[in-house]
Amino acid sequence: MRYDRKKLQEFYSNLLTKDFMPFWKKACDCEYGGVYTCFSNDGSRLLSTDKYVWSQGRFLWMLARYIMLIDQGLAPDPDREFYFTHAAKTYEFIRDNCILPQDEGVCAYLTERDGTKKETIPGRGYYTSFFVDCFVIMGFAEYAKLTGKAEMFEQALALYDRTRAYLDRGEIVSEPYPQPKGFEVQANYMIMTNVTFVLHEAAQKLEHSRAGSLLEDAAQNVRKILDCFYSPAHGLLREHIALDSADDDTLFARYIAPGHAVESMWFCREVAIRAGMDEAYFDKIRAVIKNSINTGWDEKYGGLLRNTGYDGEKPQGRLLGDPQEDLVLETWDSKLWWPHSECLYATLLCYEDTGDEQFLRQYEMMSDYAFRVYPNPDKEIGEWTQILDRKGRPMEKLVALPVKDPYHIVRNFILIVELMAEKLSG
Repeated sequence: MRYDRKKLQEFYSNLLTKDFMPFWKKACDCEYGGVYTCFSNDGSRLLSTDKYVWSQGRFLWMLARYIMLIDQGLAPDPDREFYFTHAAKTYEFIRDNCILPQDEGVCAYLTERDGTKKETIPGRGYYTSFFVDCFVIMGFAEYAKLTGKAEMFEQALALYDRTRAYLDRGEIVSEPYPQPKGFEVQANYMIMTNVTFVLHEAAQKLEHSRAGSLLEDAAQNVRKILDCFYSPAHGLLREHIALDSADDDTLFARYIAPGHAVESMWFCREVAIRAGMDEAYFDKIRAVIKNSINTGWDEKYGGLLRNTGYDGEKPQGRLLGDPQEDLVLETWDSKLWWPHSECLYATLLCYEDTGDEQFLRQYEMMSDYAFRVYPNPDKEIGEWTQILDRKGRPMEKLVALPVKDPYHIVRNFILIVELMAEKLSG
């Protein structure tokens, strides 16, 4: 089949305007702002009106970026003004309810519908994950980029500086994935790569003096990921590095997360391009994307496995008694919706960069599987089913937050539309 950029652009634009965004429009809380995300796996039932702030920040980023897509003429959506109005309400909901006093953390993890903060772990307070901070920062930055309002960007910067201070002191809280002691964690550098680049792009748009330093922050994170977490022996990305070599035989040191690695690599690519990094880094990025998909692909049932060993089989290794080990082992062969969308974007990106036909074949393989098993069979509901078992059957199992998150798929489809439009325009 001929590779057709125009058809790809139209296909993904149509999915956004006719399927995904209508689902999330219905999930908007028009009274208090923000979005409901506590849905059943298939999206048919709203299970709670509680609001995970992680998802609220993501939703604000998504709304801002989608509105930009509409404004570029790449998503013919008549609901632009609704989304613009609701972006303001979501920003205000987060600003007024979710930012904590200086001595209590950075951002709350969870609120009730009206913004009343809730503890998720009794006695631990409202601040239990710096990942929440990251998504709020990115939401504020992208909204500032959309509106051109410098004060919103300054709020994003202030949150970034506070979050960096916690990380620099080693005071890392990271629900829903508490980090194992004695290991460096790739996810920390990965998310901060994304955060700093989103801030950098907003700073450039607003002609802010910190644009250059933010790009250097992002580049430092990329160097850390590709110099330290890249495994030359396998061409894959490690999720954890043992600080003591005696722990190199543990499960944490020996498993990979293929979809997570693919997502990390396109973060690294956009920074590496902007920062003018050495070609050797791009070689590693493409190797990780290609090898992660090859290693994580389930030859028996299709789809990308959640976690594997370097051999593509069930993760193995000495156990330390950490609850996260149970999650890895119990869900390793599940098929999550979001890694497949990450692979759709990353393989198209690499094919456009290199012309390497293997990336195109990986895209087609991933597309065939994803669009066969994830779209909701009830077209009135729309969106994708989130979690499948190894055989591709829906499963009601908690693997992170108890939410149907408005982020990965919409973000990747937006990025695919932008990529195809950019290539078509020459």
